[in-house]
Parts: sequence; structure tokens; C-alpha cells
Amino acid sequence: MPTSEDIEVLVIESVRLLAEDFDITALKRPSAESPLYGNQGELDSMALVNLLADLEDAVSEQFGAAITLADEKAMSARNSPFLTVKTLSCAVLERMSAR
Repeated sequence: MPTSEDIEVLVIESVRLLAEDFDITALKRPSAESPLYGNQGELDSMALVNLLADLEDAVSEQFGAAITLADEKAMSARNSPFLTVKTLSCAVLERMSAR
């Protein structure tokens, strides 16, 4: 089972690659506190969907785990798991632990 640090590194790299593809300057050097989505976030809904798909693929490739990030639980959560790199990392780890 990967550590939270392993997951955070994977999320940061996925965000960085997406920022390059979508030319999102503010996310080209992401950190754990980088805002992703919502009022302070840099991603629009299309970029978010791309990030989630890329991240699901990366988790599968790197850790051999099939997860779904855009599910009913995420969409109905009181606090969105997509707000920052850290909250997204926690969501990934939670779904991997639930398998």
C-alpha cells in the first residue's frame, strides 16, 4: 500500500503535467496547498475531468489499483475532495484503502 506521501507525489506530478497540457501557469509548480477547483481553483470543469481521468490511470499503472474519483460520494461530499492537491491526495488514498 502506498503512503500518503507517495500519493501526494503522484497527484502533484499529474497536476503539473495537466498544467503543461492546458497551459495553466499557476499550476506548473504545484504544491500540496495548490488550489485546484472551486472558488480559488485554477481548473475549469473540463480540466478537472481530465485530471481525474489521468490520475485514475496513473494510480492503476503505478500501484495496480482501480479507483474512481468522480463518484457519487465525491459529488455529494460536504467539502469537495477536488479543492486542493492535498484534499485530492486524501481522496485517492481513501479510495485505495477502501478496496
